[in-house]
Amino acid sequence: MTDLTKLHKNALSAAMRGGTAGWGEVGSSARHIRYSQPVPKRPGRKKKCHCGCCGPKTHLCMANGVCLGSGCELSVARWVKTGNSRAPRQAAGR
Repeated sequence: MTDLTKLHKNALSAAMRGGTAGWGEVGSSARHIRYSQPVPKRPGRKKKCHCGCCGPKTHLCMANGVCLGSGCELSVARWVKTGNSRAPRQAAGR
């Protein structure tokens, strides 16, 4: 059983909404509640985000206590809302 007192506030919210069955063992962005968590602070160079902003990866894409990816704050917020972290393409001629 997961100790709920040691979870991040976003993780605790997702656990209360979706349940703790399989918490930290199996995570799916389609079947579980998606949420974000900040990356723990570490010294050294940070990896760059894949969304095209060239900023550092500052947040984790989480579902059911399992990290499914990482990126900048904007791309992870987009992933939490839609399930896709890349920006939508603009139509030509607009």
